[in-house]
Amino acid sequence: MSFFRLVSPGLRAGLLVAVGSVLLAVPFALGLSVGAIVVGVGVGILAIGLGLAGAASEGRATLPLSAHAAYDLGLALGLVFAAVAFGAGGEAGAALFFFVVGLVQLTLSAVTRYSAGPATPSFLQ
Repeated sequence: MSFFRLVSPGLRAGLLVAVGSVLLAVPFALGLSVGAIVVGVGVGILAIGLGLAGAASEGRATLPLSAHAAYDLGLALGLVFAAVAFGAGGEAGAALFFFVVGLVQLTLSAVTRYSAGPATPSFLQ
């Protein structure tokens, strides 16, 4: 199954920071349970860290693009599993929130191009 790979690794990094920020802030704003807030803060920090690690394509402290693909998928599936756990615990609001964010993350990972594009020639050469 193939999707259009429209999102560049740099844009993906920015969007992942945005997803992490949503995970940090929205559980507080919705008045979710303490457990949902703890999960949101923990996963939000993880998402922001992954986004920042993907901001540069080379240099120290960067991850290979194949690792980003695996981590993005793991993050999405973890959010969906958290939604199932909150649903089983009777917290419908938290379940819906984490399920929607998990689907957003899954969609982002499906449309991200996890390959380095051709180097753009410098106008100085």
